Amino acid sequence: MANSKYEYVREFETDDKLLRNVYILVRIDGKGFHKFSAAHEFTKPNDIRALNLMNHAARSVMHELDDILIAFGESDEFSFLFRKSTDLYQRREAKIVSTVVSLFTSAYVYYWSDYFQDSKRPLYPPVFDGRAVLYPSEVEVKDYFAWRQADTHINNLFNTSFWALVEKGGLTPKAAEVRLSGTDSKDKNEMLFTEFNTNYSKLPAIFRKGSVLLRGSIPKDMAKDAIIPTLPETLPGSTYADAAPSTEPSAQSDGPATATEPEVTQRDSGGDNKRQYRGDDDDNDDDELDSDGAEAKEDDNKGSRKLGDGVDEKRPALKRIKKGVVIEHIDIIGEKFWTGAGAYILAPEKKKKLKTKK
Repeated sequence: MANSKYEYVREFETDDKLLRNVYILVRIDGKGFHKFSAAHEFTKPNDIRALNLMNHAARSVMHELDDILIAFGESDEFSFLFRKSTDLYQRREAKIVSTVVSLFTSAYVYYWSDYFQDSKRPLYPPVFDGRAVLYPSEVEVKDYFAWRQADTHINNLFNTSFWALVEKGGLTPKAAEVRLSGTDSKDKNEMLFTEFNTNYSKLPAIFRKGSVLLRGSIPKDMAKDAIIPTLPETLPGSTYADAAPSTEPSAQSDGPATATEPEVTQRDSGGDNKRQYRGDDDDNDDDELDSDGAEAKEDDNKGSRKLGDGVDEKRPALKRIKKGVVIEHIDIIGEKFWTGAGAYILAPEKKKKLKTKK
């Protein structure tokens, strides 16, 4: 930045660098989405197109910002957890939050027509707000995501019951609210089954459990229609975006939901085109990948070689892999997730080697 007599105004800027050695959690939330969903005629209680679009936008954020370890989304909100050691924008809160919100919102609009194919763009611009919260240890991180997934279940069970009463039961919205007043989850499950022949536990997991975005390796020969491209350079356009809501059994069942049953994992796979932001825009830092990025690139080059004819067809094709963001609809409440698929999230971080000038 050029020096001038006016540069003193920078002294009025607030130092908003976030505390080091703690987890940074950025949560974004749709502003006025009740009105937005009504204007765009979202299916009630859940619109699979809208949820898949949210997931796509969230994955765009994760592809751009490598320091995000996990993301969780439900309805019109998404949460992104950054690693403790992140130095993105020197941990300046305003820069981090505004970048996440901007990336998410722009991707939401950019990929809109891939999911809502009857319109090229929204009727009016969607708005998302964002905030950053600091968590000192793994305990608070686990409890945060448990809180959000529990909220997903509570809200979805209520909405499923509410709209069943309105659309199938013929009640007015006000009468449906009165009917559900004072009921617990057991009452709602029983009502759904006895009155509407719906077993809540058999509804698609994306509705009941939300979406968990994880860093993972994706078989490179996976069918293209299972891949939702994130960036324009990953795959031209996004013509394979309208994914099916679920491959799970029908919601019609022989008994009411009494407990959570094991789910068949539903995955959506993304591209391997990751970028990394380093430092502030004003600092002219170079954009070279660190050692981890170099290793990932090397793995991709190795994985691009064709498999020989003698490969055992019964074995999964895991030799040709690429790094990506995997979308799951699984339980993250309890230790099973954090010691399994999510074990890498809270694992001790390797100390970065300091660059020394020769």
